[in-house]
Order: sequence, then structure tokens, then C-alpha cells
Amino acid sequence: MSTLRYDFSGKTVVVTGAARGIGLGIATAFLSAGAQVIAVDLSFDRPERQGEEQIQCDLSDMALLEQTFAGIAAQHPDIHALVNNAGSDKRIPFGDMTAQEWRWMLDVNLTHFARITQLLLPALRQGKGGAVVNMSSSAWMKLAGNLTAYHAAKAGIVGLTRGLARDLGGDFIRVNAIAPGRVFTERSQGSVTDDYIAETHRLQCLPQLIAAEDIAQTALWLASEGAQMLTGQVIVVDGGVV
Repeated sequence: MSTLRYDFSGKTVVVTGAARGIGLGIATAFLSAGAQVIAVDLSFDRPERQGEEQIQCDLSDMALLEQTFAGIAAQHPDIHALVNNAGSDKRIPFGDMTAQEWRWMLDVNLTHFARITQLLLPALRQGKGGAVVNMSSSAWMKLAGNLTAYHAAKAGIVGLTRGLARDLGGDFIRVNAIAPGRVFTERSQGSVTDDYIAETHRLQCLPQLIAAEDIAQTALWLASEGAQMLTGQVIVVDGGVV
């Protein structure tokens, strides 16, 4: 695939869920564009790269989250972009779901988006034209099974995005969301069959598998000057599923 040219030299970007999958693709794209990337995840099984700082944090632990991101804000008082990407698509039948599991699914998929944005808000304001990119999903629009809590959280991200766009626009902070479709990452490759790929091609207008890099290119654009008048929007990247 061709890669668009962006220049984020001298700019700091925070990416959550950056150890693997879509988050890794986003972190890699920003590094390639010259950004200093603060990569946050539960754990990392790869070495830091040039321009990257890895920080381990359980984002469902609010006390640890607040300590971690207060430290990030103190060390990086001028942040250009925040990509809220971390989450879990754990499938739990609704009838079997406990109250604790429900709260955990919302915490790990939605609540930390709001709190991290709040903690980094002074640094984003200092960035004078910063951007927040929230990772939603097209799954809640397509009604995939056994994902009720996940659907609630991912739909909630859309409401959060629009509310933040209104509240932060006066500070020239743009807030948008990406709703990916079926993205094929290293995690999914082992379980993907030829039939599943063929079904994906039939569902999409574009008969090509979506890669993490495709989502990363959208995140780069949303954080760039090319999208300077775009806020409160949800960009669906699903190959044109109908």
C-alpha cells in the first residue's frame, strides 16, 4: 500500500494500546512521520524504538491511570495528539455477564478515554491546535453477537467524541473518532480461514483485507493540518460494508 507523507517532527503523540494490533500500527506510522510517541499498554514484548517511550499501565485501574498520565503530562507539557485506542472485545453472553464484568468492559473500552483526555487536556491546550482521535468500532452498527457491553462502550465513544468536540473546540482541539471494520492483525491471522476472507470480500465494496496500517493512515490524517476544520466526526473505515 502507498503511504501518504505527513510531518510530525517535533510533536509529541500519545497512543494507548500501542503494543500490538491497530495501536502498534498507529504508533509506527507516527514514528515514521517524525513524531515522538508515548506508547502506553498493559505490557510490551518488543524493544523501544527510536523516538518511542513505552509506558506500562492497566487502564482499567483508575488510580494507576491517574498517576501514570499525570506523570506523562508533567514530563510532556506540550502534546499535539492523543489517540485513545486501547480496549477489549471480549465476548460475554449478556445473560451470563456479571455486574463486575459489565463495569470492567466499560472501564477498559470507554471510561479511560474520558479520563485520559481530561488529564492530558492542559498539554493538549498548550499544543495550540491539538487533536484527539478516539477508536470506536463499526461492530455496534452491525450488531455482532455476544458483545453487548462492547457495543455500549463503542457507541458511547461516539457520544463522548461529539461532546468533547463541542467542549474543547474553543481551545482549537479537534476530537474525532474512527470506526474500523474487520481489521486483520497478527492476533487474528491464526484464526482466519479462506472462507472468512471470502465472506469479508463479499461484504465489502472493496475486496481487500483491511490492515492496521489503513487505520493508522486515517489517524495520521485526523491529527494533521489537512483535517484542521474536521471535528466531532466518526470516520468509518470498513471497506464499504453494506
